[in-house]
Amino acid sequence: MLLEANFDIEQVGGTLEWRFSRKDGNGNPITGKYAGGIYYTVGEEMRVRVRAGSWHRLKSFKVLDCTLITIPQIIEIGPNSPTRHATPSPFVDNAHIDVKGASFNLPGQEFKPSEIQVPIPDYSELALQWGHHMTVGDGVGRWELSMVITVLVEMDDGTKHTRVFSFDPETQVGTGVVPPR
Repeated sequence: MLLEANFDIEQVGGTLEWRFSRKDGNGNPITGKYAGGIYYTVGEEMRVRVRAGSWHRLKSFKVLDCTLITIPQIIEIGPNSPTRHATPSPFVDNAHIDVKGASFNLPGQEFKPSEIQVPIPDYSELALQWGHHMTVGDGVGRWELSMVITVLVEMDDGTKHTRVFSFDPETQVGTGVVPPR
């Protein structure tokens, strides 16, 4: 799966436009009970790409820091049963990243230039992709997934902008919730 986080350096707000895509097309459903969220499968690998854009010419940009935050949601609740929450994160350690809790850093220096997938005519765009991936563990559940990223963008005229952007959709692995007993 690929998480694409997009921003226009001249946008007033700090919200990233985000998109999840994968080969089967089911990562970011727009219909059904998972609409508006991100649906992962066990063992899936997620990569991260960030795209900067402007109607003015961009010279360069770099990721200064990038943090992913996962907030576990209730997975079981009901009379005569204990309330249970999902694990701190749907992601697990792999050779590229240690996931110790609900927040982890994707080092900015590990973001490398990437091609623009579908360029917009006359719109200046640059993309960086994290050189590794995160692995979805085998714990089912629901989480709020937030991303906070600080970027430094330099325009062709030498102007530099340091901005912070974020997003926070819901994510799910498996069915996510055990019905009350």
